[in-house]
Amino acid sequence: MGPLRNIIDKIWDKLLVLLGVLLVLLPVSPLNMPLAYRDSGVFLYTGWRILHGELPYRDVWDHKPPVIFYIDALGLAISRNSRWGVWLIEVILLFAAAYIGFVLIKRIFGVLPSVFSLLLWLLSLVFVLQGGNLTTEYTLPLQFAALFLAYHADRSKRPEWDFFLIGLTGAIAFFTKQTAIGIWIAIVIVLTVQRLISKQGRRWLREMGFIALGGLLFSAIVVVYFGVQGALRQFWSAAFTFNFVYSARTSNNIADRLDTIIKGVRPLMRAGLLQIALVGCVIAILLLIFRRKSLEVPLPLLFIGLLALPIEFMLIALPGRTFAHYYMTLLPILALFAAVAVWGILSVIPSSRTITILEYVLAFLVMGLIAWFSFDDYLNQLYMYRDFTRTRPAIEYIEQNTFPDDQILLWGSETATNFFSQRKSPTRFVYQAPLQQEGYVDEGMINEFLDDVIKNQPKFIVDTERNNPLFTFPITTETIQQKITSLQAKYCLVRRIDFWKFYEYTENGCSK
Repeated sequence: MGPLRNIIDKIWDKLLVLLGVLLVLLPVSPLNMPLAYRDSGVFLYTGWRILHGELPYRDVWDHKPPVIFYIDALGLAISRNSRWGVWLIEVILLFAAAYIGFVLIKRIFGVLPSVFSLLLWLLSLVFVLQGGNLTTEYTLPLQFAALFLAYHADRSKRPEWDFFLIGLTGAIAFFTKQTAIGIWIAIVIVLTVQRLISKQGRRWLREMGFIALGGLLFSAIVVVYFGVQGALRQFWSAAFTFNFVYSARTSNNIADRLDTIIKGVRPLMRAGLLQIALVGCVIAILLLIFRRKSLEVPLPLLFIGLLALPIEFMLIALPGRTFAHYYMTLLPILALFAAVAVWGILSVIPSSRTITILEYVLAFLVMGLIAWFSFDDYLNQLYMYRDFTRTRPAIEYIEQNTFPDDQILLWGSETATNFFSQRKSPTRFVYQAPLQQEGYVDEGMINEFLDDVIKNQPKFIVDTERNNPLFTFPITTETIQQKITSLQAKYCLVRRIDFWKFYEYTENGCSK
């Protein structure tokens, strides 16, 4: 039994984490979910075009930072344009996030809190995953890594590498999702307060220097890369200017924002993660107030968590309009405080062998009940993704009536159709949100879009919109109108699939 016991001791936690990750990602695997949602479709399409020598922003417009496009490109490259490669990367990165978090919490609070926390946050992730392959999903390993590094730096004799990696992971997170940097903001604030109070200015400068070095290194790589490609202006315009305009124009009053946040956190309450984490927050505040040094609890890490939580909420609310997957950025902090809550409850129970056994039995009973009561919700997610096939008839029609070299313009936000039909868009504006955004779009962008369509003559123009009529823009000029009229004369309605309208290019114009 000795060698077997050693093997079990070494791998049980990894197997537990892997099982949890696979259960979370099974519903969004290509096996269950044959197609992808809109945002994921844009990322898949952009990754596909990267593999064909194109560049984000210059050749494919999107307002997300660049990291996710290259993650998808890597996934598609290893699986020959199949979503399985992207899904495999999701598994690897989520495993990294879960295992780093598990190890961190286990070191601080013990086995039971780490297992309990793992169950709660992975189960909650199911309800905010929204089809997967999203920016906030890919920041999770970076967030957990930042918490681990902040904890480890306090205990390292040479913490310079920890601070450098904190800066590096923060920059990667920023260029994955700009608003996913709450933990790094909190780390910098806590370090600053600590060093000012203890009058360690030189130490603070050294720590900030290494954090800045890590952050600037990755930032420089991104800037130089797009600069060398001649796409720095397009990169800034799409990934920053558009988001500034969008956030400003969708802003509303504080009451509306609070209402949006309250509605947004509801999925995090299904498994009890938010409620249990809030109990942990109260315990953490009491620990910070009374500073019980006899307890082996890293108070600076708790301070970071308490500070990061409201910061993350503010960052989530910045755009004014939020989606369920935005709340993924809360999961690392909520996981930490869920562990604090379980640890706090266990700490007040007298210690003995019999009681310890009872604790484990009771804990696993509670975890089993949480999983059981969440099972129907889990199945609903599974079936919802499986039933997402509304664009399949359009994809099949395109595949059957075009050649691989034909280009297809999707008017609306259905870039996923371009990817799954493997038909290129005739323009970098693969969806037209930027051309509809007042305060951002200008006459030059609209003319660029129309010129691309006229020049490349896509086989089909597919109108997928109910609310924005085909070729309507917030800016109109005589030149723009002439180009629209020219296109309308060449494209004739040939098919309707649901409310989608297919217009086919005809050299001689439409027959009366």
